[in-house]
Amino acid sequence: MNIIKDSVIYLIGELFAKALPFLLFPYLTRRLGVAGFGELSYWQTLFNLLLIVFSLAQDGIVARYYYFYGKRNLSNVVYAGYFYTFFLLVIGLCFAYIQKSILMGIVLSAVASQSVLSTQLSIRQCQKQALPYVFIQISSGLIAVFLTVLLLELSKGMEVEKRFIAVLIGNIMVSATAWYFFQKNVFHTKIKINRLMISFKYIVALGLPLVFHQFALFIKGQLDRIFVYHQYSDHQLGIYAAGWQIAAVLGVVLMAINKAIVPYYYQALKQNTLTREKICQFAIKSLWLVPLPAICAYMLPEQLWLLVVGSNYQGISPYIVLFLLGYGLTLPYLILCNYLFFYGKNKQIAFLSISSSLIYLLVLILTSKISIQYIPFSMIVSNFFLMVGIYIYIKLNNQQVTQ
Repeated sequence: MNIIKDSVIYLIGELFAKALPFLLFPYLTRRLGVAGFGELSYWQTLFNLLLIVFSLAQDGIVARYYYFYGKRNLSNVVYAGYFYTFFLLVIGLCFAYIQKSILMGIVLSAVASQSVLSTQLSIRQCQKQALPYVFIQISSGLIAVFLTVLLLELSKGMEVEKRFIAVLIGNIMVSATAWYFFQKNVFHTKIKINRLMISFKYIVALGLPLVFHQFALFIKGQLDRIFVYHQYSDHQLGIYAAGWQIAAVLGVVLMAINKAIVPYYYQALKQNTLTREKICQFAIKSLWLVPLPAICAYMLPEQLWLLVVGSNYQGISPYIVLFLLGYGLTLPYLILCNYLFFYGKNKQIAFLSISSSLIYLLVLILTSKISIQYIPFSMIVSNFFLMVGIYIYIKLNNQQVTQ
């Protein structure tokens, strides 16, 4: 079956691509030290926040446009998104110049390049081109990892800047190559101003609700490090961030599987072979799988994790276990959320995500005042309520969802 073949390709490619920075992870934890790694984690959090604004969910919008309207005008949709991203980059670079912050300018440029790369990946995904998708993803990762080590070893100082410079160069090289083949061999639609404006309005109409949705996800997945950065020491943030980084591998695996399944998922919905009842059943059955990674991590000795990150990261094991439980809840969430996204219920997704983020903030504030060790519970609680909220909405609003 093609879905199994593509799932294996996506999974292998995604794991290999994400394994590159993960393999870099022990190097960075030792090269930067606990405090330095904590600072890098802080700027990486800001990177992810800016990416939400710069991308405006262009990758998901491009995929949805392809499935609903085909590829006839897809070029204009892609280029309209690119113009928006570069417009924000110019504004951001002017601000960085005023602030005299080289690091901010580098991070902003890396964010813009990541947005462009994500769109190119989405183009390959929606056409079920698994191998080109994986090639683009792995190439950018390989270049970024190689340049990171090279720049850090050539000289000392500005370690955080060098990491983002490596990401920027890798994204530019691969995105430029992917864009060349996109505009040369895939789509030949002429670019016109009126079509660009219409396409831009389409992106804004679908993207703005998703920005709130993604921002809500950012709050749940990234804001905790900002709290830790300002309330605890860099050393504590380093251990906390390292535990999150290890657990994030589960999120990578789930997202890889999701990327492979989405084209077939949408196709099944379009052909009415996948129904609301089946989706709800799949979500309920997947709950049995949610705690398994956390249970396995709990049974492993902490010394095993210290072999990965270094002996200075003692106390990392509880963070890994709790974050794995939080990421495990992503499985039923993806099963349900894809259904709403297919039918363009972005406002409902955004509302539910924001509601769960408010719960996250409440738990985060409470736990951060008690101890840093309890902060991961904010992710677990909010993800659970988000999953339940989407499930209830789908069960109770079938006609409104499918119309």
